[in-house]
Amino acid sequence: MDYFSVTQTAFLSALVSTGCLLGLLLVQALQQPWKRLLLVGVVGQFSWALTLFVSYTMARTNTTLILSAELMRFVLWLLCLILLLVKRAPLPNWPTKLFGLVAVTSIIVGAGFYLLFFANSSAMALSLVLLLLATLALVFTEQLVRNLDSHRMMKLIGLGLSFLFAFDLVIYGYSLVTQAIPSALWQARAALAFSVSLALTIGALLFNERADGHYLFTVSRPAAFFSTTLILAILLIGAVALSSVYLDRPGFLATYLFTLALVMALLLLFTLIISRTLRQHFEVFVSKHFFALKYDYRLEWLNANRRVSELHNQQGDYYAQALLTLCTAMRAEPGGLWIDQGAELREMTLSPCLSDAPAALPTSVPFVRTMLSKAWIYKPHTGTQSMAEHNHLLPTWIKANADIWLVAPLIIQQRLIGFAILNRPKSQTEITFEDRDLLTNISSQMASHIVLHQQEKIISDAKQLETYHRLAAFIMHDINNVIAQLALLGKNAERHKANPAFVDDMIKTVENAIGRMQGLVQKFNLAAKEQRTAFSVSTLLTQLYEECARFNPLPILRVKHNFSINADKQRLILAIKNLVRNAQEATGQNGQVTISAQLRQGCGLLVVADNGRGMSQRFINEELFRPFSSTKAGKGLGIGAYLTKSYLEQLGASLRVHSTEGVGTRFEITFS
Repeated sequence: MDYFSVTQTAFLSALVSTGCLLGLLLVQALQQPWKRLLLVGVVGQFSWALTLFVSYTMARTNTTLILSAELMRFVLWLLCLILLLVKRAPLPNWPTKLFGLVAVTSIIVGAGFYLLFFANSSAMALSLVLLLLATLALVFTEQLVRNLDSHRMMKLIGLGLSFLFAFDLVIYGYSLVTQAIPSALWQARAALAFSVSLALTIGALLFNERADGHYLFTVSRPAAFFSTTLILAILLIGAVALSSVYLDRPGFLATYLFTLALVMALLLLFTLIISRTLRQHFEVFVSKHFFALKYDYRLEWLNANRRVSELHNQQGDYYAQALLTLCTAMRAEPGGLWIDQGAELREMTLSPCLSDAPAALPTSVPFVRTMLSKAWIYKPHTGTQSMAEHNHLLPTWIKANADIWLVAPLIIQQRLIGFAILNRPKSQTEITFEDRDLLTNISSQMASHIVLHQQEKIISDAKQLETYHRLAAFIMHDINNVIAQLALLGKNAERHKANPAFVDDMIKTVENAIGRMQGLVQKFNLAAKEQRTAFSVSTLLTQLYEECARFNPLPILRVKHNFSINADKQRLILAIKNLVRNAQEATGQNGQVTISAQLRQGCGLLVVADNGRGMSQRFINEELFRPFSSTKAGKGLGIGAYLTKSYLEQLGASLRVHSTEGVGTRFEITFS
């Protein structure tokens, strides 16, 4: 295969790929006006490829025709770049240097046409002009990318044109030095034009977002360190192998391999054109690995965790907070939240714009089942066919509401916890795969938190019910004792009512019953208004002794110093009585319980000590003052020590415990 055949085939491939790009842009320019400007440069590239292909088809190449195509190619690309810059930044906003650059470009273009058509100039002069134009084209490409850095397609155009114009610099720089251009460089230039046109065609198919989107061209770490390295290594090895085959055996095999590569490239392009699914998958792959992501996922995840951790059951409506957390992550406005309540999804919080939404939805409706089976995020008002695939399942009240942006399921462990409606944000309304990925992860985290909240509520309700039953049993126990006393009085009253001693005992028994009932009511009415008075500790201990003298072992009183206490006497007696009764129950019949009072460092000290079975330090730290925790199976509710400690702290006193298992326990109450 000779030089002309290979070069002709190379420029044919460039012509075909550029023609595909031109045709696609002509169609897309009907809906995207900015691509009409891009057509100017692509027309120049297509005309250049056509001219070169025709020139190598003729028996004799026309140098003037080739140079004219080269010059027109640069002129049209420069015009395209300038027009795109004008669209982005109006002329009044241009810096002076940019106006100067345009003026210099116009002068060099004029000089090129003059040298080509009106002067008998040397090839070196024209090569210099083309070299300067390639340099200016690179400068304008850099300006375009810098000022249009928000558009993925524009980034791709900038990258492709940079390769083209950089290679032009190499060719014309080589031509200035050697006054000739090797055939291999011409063929490589055609191959580069083919590759760039093919890449731009694929980009035009994939990147159809508005020109004011926010994307930055970059390479993700996995792609940079693994995918790109592997692909480049394979391509390099393949290129070296094909080159060696072509150099060693320039014939049918080399032509066949080149044709095969061309056919495969065109087949890939054709497949992307006709297959919407493949195009979508390819777009997601390219966007994920070769363009900067819209979100900083590490920062988004940290913010979501912080917001979720700040959710509190007692601060406002929990479900409204949960919905606001989800909407904040997506920069959306709160809509509504429906939570699974068994056979139906019940509305928990709702914005005013969703006033026509039902309070409950059956879990069997199709749009709910689809959310669970496909983890589907609905976008009711969208022109994207893939996003609208299941929109026909949406109820009428969602379709008719223009404020609704997204309907997102809350799924955890293949269970639908509910779904959230996000209203349209103020700035951005279109969503990409990044929005879907972020929403899926945040909603899953929110679903797990809602499940935890529900379980905590169930446990709390169960504990309250258990506490109610235990309180009821405790109260009934004391009431039954009082009833038994009064019943015994009633039974013996008829027989002994004339006996003065019986009457005296009856009066004492009734007073005792009244005292016990008052004490019981007071024990569970901590908010009752106190009647604080000043009294001596000796008076307190005397009355306390009378309360506890009916039980064994009898307490021993030791008053070393008599000091004054300011408190509600009855409540304080009840509080200390709990400690004394616990000491009596923990001590055997032959044991000893001591109640002593003294002054220590100017403060009153009241001590209740026994030589009973004692307690472990773990029990003191974790169980002793914990409400409803008791070691007396079936004999107590476990709130005595808790109530005692609470009341003493309310008085400003402190309670300390010293205990050794098998030795005894010592409670020290210090009054400040």
